[in-house]
Amino acid sequence: MQDQKKFGLFRAILWPIHRTELKKVVSMLILLFLLCISYNILRNLKDTIILTAKSSGAEVIPFLKVWGMLPGAFMATWFYTRLARRFSREKVFYIIISSFLSFFILFAFLIHPHSEQLHLDTLGSWLTSHLPIGFKGLIAMVRNWTFTSFYIISELWAVVVLTVLYWGFANAVTDVSEAKRTYGILNIGSNVAPILGGSLGILCGKFISIPMNAGAEDAWGQTIVNCVSVLTVLGVSSMLLFYWINRRICPEQSKVQEGGEKKEKLRLSIRESIKYVSKSRYLTCLAIIVLGYNISINITDVLWKEQLKRYFTDPNEMLVHLNSITVGTGIIATMGGLLFSFMVSRLGWTFTAILTPVVMTVMAIGFFIFLFSGDSLSRFAYTMFGASPLALTVYFGSMQNCLSKAGKYSLFDATKEIAFLPLSLDSRLKGKAAIDGLGSGIGKSGASITYQGLIISLGSVALCTPYVAVILFVVLVSWISSVTAVGGQFKEMASSEPVPIAET
Repeated sequence: MQDQKKFGLFRAILWPIHRTELKKVVSMLILLFLLCISYNILRNLKDTIILTAKSSGAEVIPFLKVWGMLPGAFMATWFYTRLARRFSREKVFYIIISSFLSFFILFAFLIHPHSEQLHLDTLGSWLTSHLPIGFKGLIAMVRNWTFTSFYIISELWAVVVLTVLYWGFANAVTDVSEAKRTYGILNIGSNVAPILGGSLGILCGKFISIPMNAGAEDAWGQTIVNCVSVLTVLGVSSMLLFYWINRRICPEQSKVQEGGEKKEKLRLSIRESIKYVSKSRYLTCLAIIVLGYNISINITDVLWKEQLKRYFTDPNEMLVHLNSITVGTGIIATMGGLLFSFMVSRLGWTFTAILTPVVMTVMAIGFFIFLFSGDSLSRFAYTMFGASPLALTVYFGSMQNCLSKAGKYSLFDATKEIAFLPLSLDSRLKGKAAIDGLGSGIGKSGASITYQGLIISLGSVALCTPYVAVILFVVLVSWISSVTAVGGQFKEMASSEPVPIAET
C-alpha cells in the first residue's frame, strides 16, 4: 500500500505527499488558502467598521461577543442543520458561501451608503438618557445595528465556512493515515494566508478612485466596496474550485462519506469538563494553559482597540494598520511553524510552550507602562522613541496582538496537542474534549462577561484598565507556572508508557 512507502528525510519533513495525492492536496490547500484570505480581510474590516462607528468604541466588543456572537452562532448552527437535512454537502457549501457574499455586497453597495438613515439614533439617544453610562457599549450595538450585523456575520465566516464547511469536507474525504501527513501542510497554508490577506486589505485602502473634493467618508465607503469586491472574487473562485474538486478529484469519496454513518464527537458540558479535569493535576495545568491564552487575548484585545480608537481618526489608516499586523502575524506564524519541530526536539517542550506567555507578558508590561504614565513620560517617549506615549501604547499593543496570534498558530496549538500524547487513549480523548470545552466556554465568553460587569459598574473601558491589568498579570503568571509544571510531568510521562488519569 502507498501509505507504507517511505519518504526520504527531507521529503518526509517538507512534502510527505504521494504522487497520486498531489492534485487532491494542492486543490484542498488552495481552497483553504482562498477561504482564509477572505476571513483575514473580513476580520480587520469588521473591527474598523465597529470601532469607528458613531458613538462607538472598544466598549462595544464585549457586548457583541456575548449578545451578538453567541445568538449568531446558535442561529448559524440551526440554519446549517436545516440545510444539511435537505441538500447535499456540495449544495450546502454553495448556498452558504453565496449567502455570505450576498450580504456583503448588499452591505457595501446599499446598507453602508444609507447607514445614517437606517441607524436607530433616536432609540440610541433615548437609551442613553435612561440607562447608566456603563451601558454605552450595548447602546452603540443597538444604535449602529447595521454595523453590528456586519461584525457578527463576518465573524461567523470562521465558524461556519472554515470550521464546519471546509474541515467537515476535509475530514470526509481524508482518511487518518493521509491526514497525519497532509494536515500539517494545510495548516502552513492557513498561516501563509494572512500575508496575502493583509496585503490585499492594504491595497483596498490605497486604490481609491473618488472625486478630488470627496471627503473621508466617501474614501472609506470606496474602501469597503474594494474589500467586498475582492471578497466576491475569492468567494466565487472557492465555489468554482469546490465544484472541480467534487467532479474531478474525489467524487466517490464525498458521496460515500456523506451517505455513511456519522461518528459522534465526544463532547462534555462545562460542569462535566471541570469535574473530569479536576481529577488530574496534569490536566488541570493544561486547562489553565488553554484558559490563560483565551482569557489573555480577549481582555487585552479590548484595551488595545480602545487605544486604536483614540489614535486613529481616519478609518482607512486604522484598516491599513490592522492589515499590516495581519501580514506580520502571517510571516511570523509561518516561520514559527517551519521551526517548530527543531524547537521541540532541540530546545524542549517547555521552552517552546512558554515562549507565547513570556512574550505576551513582556509586551503587556510595555503597554501598561505607557498607558498608565500618560503625559508624565512624554519627554522620555519622544527622546527615546520619537513618538508619544499613546503611539507607543498602540505599538506595544499591536506587537502583543501580532506575536500572540502568531504564537498561537505556530507554537501554542501544536504544543497543547503534543501534551496530550503521553496519556492513555481514553484519557487523551476525554481530557482534550474537557479542556477544549473549558477553553471556548469559560475563556472566551467568561472574559467578555467579566468585561461587561466592569464596564457597567465603572462606566468606561478607561476606568476598568487597572482592574484588567491585575487580572491579566495574574492569568499570565498562572499560565507560565502551569507550563513549567506540565513540562516537568511531560518529560517523565513521555519516557514511559501512556498512563490513564489518576486522581490527585
